[in-house]
Amino acid sequence: MTDGFSITPIHIIPVTKNGERKLIEVKITDKMLLAGRKKATEMGLLHNSILRGGGSIAGFLGEQIVLDVMGGKWDNSYDYDIVLGDGRKVEVKTKQTSAVPLPHYSCSISNFNTRQKCDIYAFTRVLKDFSKGWFLGYMPKQEYFDKSKFMKKGDFDPDNGYEVRADCYNLYIEDLRNVQDASDDMLSTSAGLMSSL
Repeated sequence: MTDGFSITPIHIIPVTKNGERKLIEVKITDKMLLAGRKKATEMGLLHNSILRGGGSIAGFLGEQIVLDVMGGKWDNSYDYDIVLGDGRKVEVKTKQTSAVPLPHYSCSISNFNTRQKCDIYAFTRVLKDFSKGWFLGYMPKQEYFDKSKFMKKGDFDPDNGYEVRADCYNLYIEDLRNVQDASDDMLSTSAGLMSSL
């Protein structure tokens, strides 16, 4: 179930120079934007939000992107956002952007959120004008923390020129798992990705 919005057309584009990893581009529809605004209003200011609530609409759009790609049920809680058909719980992490994400851009999990009771993290980027977004990849929770790099607030990451806004665990987009390689039992047959492969 996608909470009233339709599956949107998706476009798969390379994210590494050799084309092994791919981003999935999703056009954000008016229905998605309305649903995102409605959820942001209902939710209010999120505790420990790195952007102090400023990214709520983008966050809910990111969740809808993950629903389009992976399927599942939108079931927001503090611990997770989506429940997949096989019962695994997905926490979606979204960043706003002004350009197509590059392989060396970081995905982040705030140090405040390490105890969330999810099985998988999924990562998205959404354009600041909310016209489109990208599904970047996913990773099981423990694997993410095993592979990520801890960064303290104020640290500077020379690989991407990013100054860290809050203590967090970072991993490059190119190091995420590729959803195209996910097992069929993980992805819903109603997910947009399944119809485009």
